[in-house]
Amino acid sequence: MKHVVLSDWSEFEAKLRAELKELGHHGLITVRNFERVGFEGSREVDRFKRALKTGTDRTKRSQFWNAEGHDFEHDRHPSGKKADEIIYAFTLDLAQTPYKVLHKSGIKDVADADTVGEGDAITVYDSAQLDNKSDNEYWFKGSPKDAALLIFTVAQDEDPDGENDEDDDA
Repeated sequence: MKHVVLSDWSEFEAKLRAELKELGHHGLITVRNFERVGFEGSREVDRFKRALKTGTDRTKRSQFWNAEGHDFEHDRHPSGKKADEIIYAFTLDLAQTPYKVLHKSGIKDVADADTVGEGDAITVYDSAQLDNKSDNEYWFKGSPKDAALLIFTVAQDEDPDGENDEDDDA
């Protein structure tokens, strides 16, 4: 998975298209935005580093959302899936410009200022490597690392020039 550093989230769509072209990927993609640093219990964890290493920011102990009518209801219909074997995400149709978010929520841009900030990341997955189980829940068909194509961040204050830049592969 390639790490791409943007100076601002407004660059996301253009850079996404360029990176996918470079990879030769022409199918649907599914994107997940998440906070780079999070908490598991009282312990702070670097979810970005976890995503680079494993292909997902989620762990076996992550929560299932179980929103009735919206997510697969793991509490009512146990699937046997572990939390790190699923993601909550959005599929994008890049055949349109700007891209179209294929999600009932009405979100038009997964990288707008109301959706993501400096402390967030967006992982891009090959949709063919995922089973869509509900409006926003996807199950990995194999390893998350195999499904992950790209991970985007914006340069943070301590890295204003993007020195941990897009040439970093993980």
